[in-house]
Amino acid sequence: MRLEEKIGIVTGAAQGIGQAIAMRFAREGAHPVVCDLNAEGVKKVSQDIEALGQKSLWFEVDVSNRSQVENMVKETAKTFGRIDVLVNNAGSGFSLPNKLEEITDEIWNKVVDANLKGTFICSQAVAPYMKQQKSGRIVNLSSKAGRYGGEVGGGDYSSAKAGVMGLTRHLARELGPFNITVNAIAPGVTLSSPRVKKLWMDRKTEEEMQAILRAIPLHKFSTVDEQASVVLFLASDDASYVSGVTIDVNGGWLMS
Repeated sequence: MRLEEKIGIVTGAAQGIGQAIAMRFAREGAHPVVCDLNAEGVKKVSQDIEALGQKSLWFEVDVSNRSQVENMVKETAKTFGRIDVLVNNAGSGFSLPNKLEEITDEIWNKVVDANLKGTFICSQAVAPYMKQQKSGRIVNLSSKAGRYGGEVGGGDYSSAKAGVMGLTRHLARELGPFNITVNAIAPGVTLSSPRVKKLWMDRKTEEEMQAILRAIPLHKFSTVDEQASVVLFLASDDASYVSGVTIDVNGGWLMS
């Protein structure tokens, strides 16, 4: 097992990519701690983890709320004695409206807080524990939108996800001397939940969706498990000498 007895926190784990990551971690021997704003959803994920024979904690957490994050991290360390992995998956989806002149300060702050500020707060909260251990893995979820701009999201979402890439590189440099790696993935189109599917279908015609598929060399959209597999790699010892990178998991779409 690639994460045997590891303690990993996965944010935004009630559904979609976050849920897939948490369950994959459990199947690889980890004891995942899961959080989300969706309390019922994340509680169910925690129960599913325990059904596999692994230990788990669950928390209702807004990752942009420092006190909630710090409480989760403190309770995790108290229960398990260490924190080996943090996956910063939580984030707001695509705002409406999303045209430049229509994005209000309130919309901007909500999207940037959920995607970038939350990644910062969670990383800051676990860093002291990982430094003390002299080991740790932080894996952030960026997006294709952060590299190339988005098809359905606005400038708020693209900016936040680009910021995640910059924060990833900075933290990799700062935390590297403590044997802590920091990496990210940038998923392409991943129809990870009914809500995300509806967002795409509401904003793209069938002809536009087919054009996007043709632009992807693999000619298919990603599954959540395909994204979770790359996160697993970055969280495992297989990636012990990988740090500061953002891996594009987009089927070859918009290669650079």
